[in-house]
Parts: sequence; C-alpha cells; structure tokens
Amino acid sequence: MKRWGTFDGRVVTLEEMEHQHMSNIYWFINKIVPHLYDNSTREEINGLLKKRFNGLILYYKPVPEFTQEKEYLLRKGFLKSNNMVVVENQVIGCYE
Repeated sequence: MKRWGTFDGRVVTLEEMEHQHMSNIYWFINKIVPHLYDNSTREEINGLLKKRFNGLILYYKPVPEFTQEKEYLLRKGFLKSNNMVVVENQVIGCYE
C-alpha cells in the first residue's frame, strides 16, 4: 500500500487518507509546486480521487500549522489578503 509523508512527520496510506487531505495533495502537486512531482504521482492521486471519491476534488484547505507552506504561498503571491489561495487567476481554496 502506498504511503504519503505529511509535514508533521506522520505517514498515511493513500487508501485510508481522508478526502480533504487527498484533495489538498492534488492542489499541492498540480498547482502549488508541480515542478516537484512527476506525472506518475499526479496520475496516482487523480486515479485515487476518481476511485475513492468519484473524482470530486474539494477546495484546497491548507493546514495553518504547516507554516512553511503558508510562507511559500505568500512568497509566490498565491495567498491573498482575504486568505484566498489563487494560482494562475484560479481560486483553488482558502485558509479558514
């Protein structure tokens, strides 16, 4: 079973991962830092979203405790003053 390492050191199997977590990974690897991931990783996440959640991709809800991610979003101009995350003029989610 494939596993995914989290920012806080946990390891989660892709088959047990929550819908929101997998959706966040989708946005992270496709829009936030696509240059860090290969197509096979994207295809695997896309396939699991289709299989487990009927292809429904939830809005990106970054975890506030993942401070490096927030700093990166700010530096890239993706995090707006209203807490919306916008990449290439597309709103993909927000901080709550």
